[in-house]
Amino acid sequence: MDKNKNFLFHENQNSQNHQTDSQSAKLAVIAGAITTLGDVLATMASVLAIEEARQEQSENGNNGNSKNMQKQLDYLTSEMEKIKKHLNLPRR
Repeated sequence: MDKNKNFLFHENQNSQNHQTDSQSAKLAVIAGAITTLGDVLATMASVLAIEEARQEQSENGNNGNSKNMQKQLDYLTSEMEKIKKHLNLPRR
């Protein structure tokens, strides 16, 4: 009888150890999945930050170009006005 009790005790203990190992393995898989998801989100945030910086640089560059173009247009307009005035003067 003692052998049967001893066998059942070891069998029951092995079963509990197996369940604990199984639970810890499941927990490790879940933790790995959460970590991977966190890494993906961090990578996406980095990509978005880079895109925003590029867009900001592009917009700043465009503002500089449009200001320069506006200056050129203003200059050309003033030159046109001078030419108009010169042409509209009464001839002597």
